[in-house]
Amino acid sequence: MSKLSSVKRFMRSRSGRGFLLHLGVCAILSAGVGYGFHYFSLNWFVEHKSGEKIIALRLVDAFVTNYSAIRSQFGQNAPVPASFRAHAIEAFNKRAPDNSDFRLRSVGRPGREIVTPPTDARMAEVIEAFAATPNPKAVSELLDINGEQMFRTVYPTVAQEQSCVSCHNSLQPGKAQWHLNDVMGAFAIDVPVSPFLRTVMWQSSGIGVGLFLALALAGLIISLIHFRQLEALNAGAAELGRTQNFLDTIIENMPVSIAVKDARDQCYVLLNRTAEAIFGMVRGDLIGKHVNDPSNKEVAEALFPRGGEASHTGDLQVIDEHVVDTHHNGKRVLATKNLSIADEIGEPRYLLSVSEDITERKQAEARIEHLAHHDTLTDLPNRAAFSEHLARVIEMARRGGESFAVLSLDLDRFKEVNDVFGHAVGDDLLCEFSRMLRELAGDAFLARLGGDEFVLITPNGDQPALAEAIARGLLEAVATNLEINGQHLRVGISIGVAIFPDDGADATTLLNNADAALYRAKTAGRGTTRFFEVEMDNRLRERRAIQHELSSAIARNELHLYYQPQAKIGGEVIGFEALIRWNNPQRGMVSPATFIPIAEESGLIMHIGEWVLREACREAASWPQPLQIAVNLSPIQFRHGDLVALVHSVLLETGLAPVRLELEITEGVLVEDFARGLSILRRLKALGVRIAMDDFGTGYSSLSYLQAFPFDKIKIDQSFISNLKSNPQSAAIVCAVVGLARGLNLPVLAEGVETRAQLDFLAAESCDEVQGYLVGRPHPIAEYSKLIGRLDTIDEKMRSA
Repeated sequence: MSKLSSVKRFMRSRSGRGFLLHLGVCAILSAGVGYGFHYFSLNWFVEHKSGEKIIALRLVDAFVTNYSAIRSQFGQNAPVPASFRAHAIEAFNKRAPDNSDFRLRSVGRPGREIVTPPTDARMAEVIEAFAATPNPKAVSELLDINGEQMFRTVYPTVAQEQSCVSCHNSLQPGKAQWHLNDVMGAFAIDVPVSPFLRTVMWQSSGIGVGLFLALALAGLIISLIHFRQLEALNAGAAELGRTQNFLDTIIENMPVSIAVKDARDQCYVLLNRTAEAIFGMVRGDLIGKHVNDPSNKEVAEALFPRGGEASHTGDLQVIDEHVVDTHHNGKRVLATKNLSIADEIGEPRYLLSVSEDITERKQAEARIEHLAHHDTLTDLPNRAAFSEHLARVIEMARRGGESFAVLSLDLDRFKEVNDVFGHAVGDDLLCEFSRMLRELAGDAFLARLGGDEFVLITPNGDQPALAEAIARGLLEAVATNLEINGQHLRVGISIGVAIFPDDGADATTLLNNADAALYRAKTAGRGTTRFFEVEMDNRLRERRAIQHELSSAIARNELHLYYQPQAKIGGEVIGFEALIRWNNPQRGMVSPATFIPIAEESGLIMHIGEWVLREACREAASWPQPLQIAVNLSPIQFRHGDLVALVHSVLLETGLAPVRLELEITEGVLVEDFARGLSILRRLKALGVRIAMDDFGTGYSSLSYLQAFPFDKIKIDQSFISNLKSNPQSAAIVCAVVGLARGLNLPVLAEGVETRAQLDFLAAESCDEVQGYLVGRPHPIAEYSKLIGRLDTIDEKMRSA
């Protein structure tokens, strides 16, 4: 197949077409040579044979003439010359073989012949022509006689002696008489030409064919050599073309402007597509034009900035940044490299300019620089910018002996806005609040540190009067309803103030003290301003110390679980709730109300919550009685980590039946991220564990949660139970919750039951379960050994001891 393809390529090439033309010329030349050989061979035959025959006939005439001269010497009976000649011819023909090409005959003139007349009309015409010619000469010609090619030579016989005339006249007295020098007839020789013609035909054909083949072979060899040379040239040209196309494509599509001008005539040589796009020109209008053309002078300066310098030095010239004003795309920032390209003798030949449009990169760098120091949501300076600015302000104030204040601001009830209206509304609120603060701040430096936490640095001035005036203005400005996306929101701010240098001589101390004052303002009821006091610092230090000590409490075995019984309304204990206690060596028993919020804020609750779950399940799995164990989960555990995988692994590790584990959650789990919280609860439910809603009634959307997820139990918060006697609203809420749960076919557990009156009230309302001091206080599980079925084991140990 490849050979056939090669033949096709050869025949379609110039070499193949030339070879075909060569074959045509060879055919014509070979035919001409063959025909010429045939023609010249035939002429040679005619001339050669004609000469032979004429010489022979002349010899016969000479012999007869001589004989006539000496005939008298042979006596009166000697044959007459004519008879002698006839006999001589007859004797000659008899001795000649049958295939001889020499047949001699003597014929008479028509009407005067003695013995033999002409054999055909053509011979008679020739003899008559002899008679009409004064000096007749022999005639030789090719004739077709009876379908056979013959070569005939006719030689005239003339009566040159009187004896011959007299003899002939006596032999034919009734015919016309002969006279001296009359044409009496002719000698005729007919030679067959066909054998010679066949030989000549074969020879001329062979010569023509041989010549054609030789010339064709030579032409084929030359054509093949030429074809191979052409193919090599074409391959090289194709490779060169592909390389050229590749380079053209690369240059054309490079994302940088490439411009080349001739260093000699200063005309544009090359411009790529990117150059057109950057500078807003059509390269067809520039290629071949002089760079000093007035109509393109601005483009020339933009394409080759400081090009003369590069041509003069011959070194690579790098221009990191330069601005070009384009008519179609405004100002663009370019980074350009100019390079002078020398010719073979080292003289400048071309000037190459490569320009990259770095406008977007510079803008991106500016944006990155801006984002590095500004908040993405509000566009206020961020913590990094605040830290830098605070350091500068402290240094200036320290050198000038001046004073300024740091105001730490926090939005009140911002979490509720996020929970109720969603994070989108919360973000819009932050943006609007930032706008208001920016307008009110004046010359003060305002920054957002994160979430709803803002900070403001006042100008230098009379402190704390200036700080108090600014804080008062901020409180009054935000003490109104804000309309965000059609929602009327009432928010406020709490402000903590620290004064330099009284409340801190460095940035860290100053900001920490402002945060401490803010914490005091929020705990004091929000919507207020608090200036830093030493007691605040002490409380803040105490809080941080507790966080630090709590981080290693598990490793030091300072955390313990206490268990509080949960019972049916009739008094039957059905399970326990695991409650964490911290026995600090220095502080003693630390209340969960103190360290749990700190653990949640710091993230330690993840580690502590896992320990509580594992320890409670391990303990419950060892009870002889299959009582339930309730464990509280923090909303933080739902937001971070894989809670479902943790519960599953703990159940497998401890061997506790899933149905015995009851996980207590608060509404915060669903408020913060409803979809995620609901998904996790469903996966926990699929493990077989029970889910209880803790502190029910203290939130604002519990009914929607009960509709969205099938809880196994509702726990009424102890704040309602403790006020049953003194607060009719609490009693009404408890009745409503119990009725709601009964309608939903859910068991209800009341927390904080401490008196018999509370128990009776709950029994009257058909509450299912109770928990509180009336049933049992939180104690180590050893205090409830009898309830969990370990009493016999303890007695056996005592007896064995």
